[in-house]
Amino acid sequence: MSVDSRNSRAAAVPHVTSDMQGVEYWRSGARYGCLEGSDGAEGVLENVFVQAFDTGASHDGPVWLMCCDMCMGAYDNAQIIRTFGTSQILCVLADRSVISVPEQSEACQKLNEQMIQIIRSVNMSETEFLQAAIFMNRIWRFKPEIVSPATLQSLMVGACLLLYKINSDHIHSNYHWAQMLEINAKTLNQIEIVCLSALGFNTFVSTEDFNTIKTAFEQRVCSQQQSETLM
Repeated sequence: MSVDSRNSRAAAVPHVTSDMQGVEYWRSGARYGCLEGSDGAEGVLENVFVQAFDTGASHDGPVWLMCCDMCMGAYDNAQIIRTFGTSQILCVLADRSVISVPEQSEACQKLNEQMIQIIRSVNMSETEFLQAAIFMNRIWRFKPEIVSPATLQSLMVGACLLLYKINSDHIHSNYHWAQMLEINAKTLNQIEIVCLSALGFNTFVSTEDFNTIKTAFEQRVCSQQQSETLM
């Protein structure tokens, strides 16, 4: 068994049932050291921090684009165990507990499906989703220790829930959201509290912050579309 360890991230955030994500992803030029896994196996420590949004990638649309970017960032900063001879991938959490995670492509797909479900169910606009992504980016910057492959999807759900409550005149209750997401309402309440705490209860999004993210992803989507046209 090998341990592929990135910067340690905590696992205190409750997660939804489908939030099982992970990937082995190597970056060139990183600094390495030795790490001993929970089973005594030695692995490689990669000291690298990745921003929540990787502005160098290109995908099909803003939702899919952000999901893949955030997944990549979370996995690059996680402790990953890949067992030889099997397809199983494990994520070592900050408390040294271990959770099973899928490959990156599957993880991105699950997160994307969850976000699309939320967007359609509560009629969330692209502008609102971008604001939720800004919340996630702030959580990443202010409380990076709570972001991991095991909590990313839950945190994005929490960010969407907060944004929805702020922008909507007639809101659905947390109980409604819990039913929609097929999770326990108490779990969703805990996720919301964790997100608010990580944000310092500051949910204001300035025009400058919004335009920065909006412009970056519009340019990437446009670039992707142009590339597809030339193919």
